[in-house]
Amino acid sequence: MDLLHIFALAAVQGVTEFLPVGAEAHLALLARVLPAPLDPGVVLLLNLGTVLAAAAYFRSEMMQALVGGYHLSVGRNSENARLAVRLFVGWVPAIAAGIALLLLGRQIGGEMTLLWLGWTMVGFGLLVFVADRLGMRLRRIEHMSGATALVIGIAQAIALVPGTGRIGVTMTALRLFGFERADAARFALLIGVVPVLALTGWNSWLLSRAGEWHGGYDGLIAAAVSFVASYVAIAFLMQWLRRGSLAPFALYRVILGAGILYVVYT
Repeated sequence: MDLLHIFALAAVQGVTEFLPVGAEAHLALLARVLPAPLDPGVVLLLNLGTVLAAAAYFRSEMMQALVGGYHLSVGRNSENARLAVRLFVGWVPAIAAGIALLLLGRQIGGEMTLLWLGWTMVGFGLLVFVADRLGMRLRRIEHMSGATALVIGIAQAIALVPGTGRIGVTMTALRLFGFERADAARFALLIGVVPVLALTGWNSWLLSRAGEWHGGYDGLIAAAVSFVASYVAIAFLMQWLRRGSLAPFALYRVILGAGILYVVYT
């Protein structure tokens, strides 16, 4: 695969991964026009670039969580410690679901994939719109209970279903709980960092063990492009949500999903 295709895939992955528009559908459509599949090592580094962008953008919150973990270890109650608890509780369902997926997961390919992605894009696009319209804007992350964090973690686990979109599903759940849009996006992005890093590390170990680690120069380019695209997408989303709603993203999902269904059924 030439550099142009790697740039295109990395840019699409980086932008759609952190906007509530359904990354899987975009990547599935792009895969249909690319000349050849990417090397697994390149894909892994591409995903690593996206998650490192989230960690870099929210480096302050990540540091607060680390400090909070230390506070918990010495029995100190602080806001940082409570943030660490919320994130940890939210990580558990996603990591457990990821392990289950690794053990039991199956690939769904061909037209079935596009059919499923089309319906999930439309369905969850409508859900995002309704949740954003009905959700209050009163609560912040500081108001989140452990039980709520657990439910959000379960929502993130549900987002492993192709076409749903991790950010979209997690933000939808947070909006239904009445969290402000910007805080919903912040927590949705934060809660995904560790599970994705864990999955990336596991896949890296599997590739190395099988002798299939061939990321090389292409992988480094993919990681760099996806990092930049992801960082820009996160910055845009956080800026947009200070005053804007999720309606444009929901509408885009519905239109794209309807387009996919039209292609599948005709």
